[in-house]
Amino acid sequence: MQRTNGLLVALSTITAMTSFASAATVDLAYSPYDADQDGWQVRDRLNNVITYYQPDWNPSGGMPNGHLEFADITAGGYVFEAPTQFTGDFSAAYNNGGVSFDWMADMVQMGKRASVILWSGNTRIWASSNPDPAANIWHSFDFTFDTSVSWMVNYGQGGASQLASMSDISSVLGNVTGMDITGETWTGISETTWLDNPRIYMQVPAPGGLALLGMAAIAGIRRRRH
Repeated sequence: MQRTNGLLVALSTITAMTSFASAATVDLAYSPYDADQDGWQVRDRLNNVITYYQPDWNPSGGMPNGHLEFADITAGGYVFEAPTQFTGDFSAAYNNGGVSFDWMADMVQMGKRASVILWSGNTRIWASSNPDPAANIWHSFDFTFDTSVSWMVNYGQGGASQLASMSDISSVLGNVTGMDITGETWTGISETTWLDNPRIYMQVPAPGGLALLGMAAIAGIRRRRH
């Protein structure tokens, strides 16, 4: 009985330790902007005409170093458009990861929020900051791919938007054809927006957690042999 109790205590301790070390994140797509714009563009729409611009790259002043900056040019709306590394099959992150980025704007109009939009053909899902972000402060946003986040979905062709289901999220992640992050935060030609560290990530067991699980198994075998 003492040996059994000892094993239970050991396993309980290891399980508790494992809970702190059992998960880590792996980037499926990531732009640190340490050297350049990494293929990101700004897409502006004015009177249904789309124009592309190259955002400025700054080697310092971001979170913590290089980042993108774009000063509004037209009266239309603009977004930061991700390069092709942010397209493809990201189903590994479904209910097991998310999308995050650092973001700042010098002017934020009421009702304008920082959002990330994932496209799959004409279908799009998006998540937004809540409440409106404060101006002139770096914000770190992290939207997990599960129902703890109020993802919205629109199927295109003028349809109404609605709360996305897990099936909607899964479908889009299985074939992402584009990703955008909010740029426009003010009506007119007024604001400047900054972006850093956009990433799509997934959770994986950490090496420490796996090692502790192995120790638990070995402890159990040894005690059973005795």
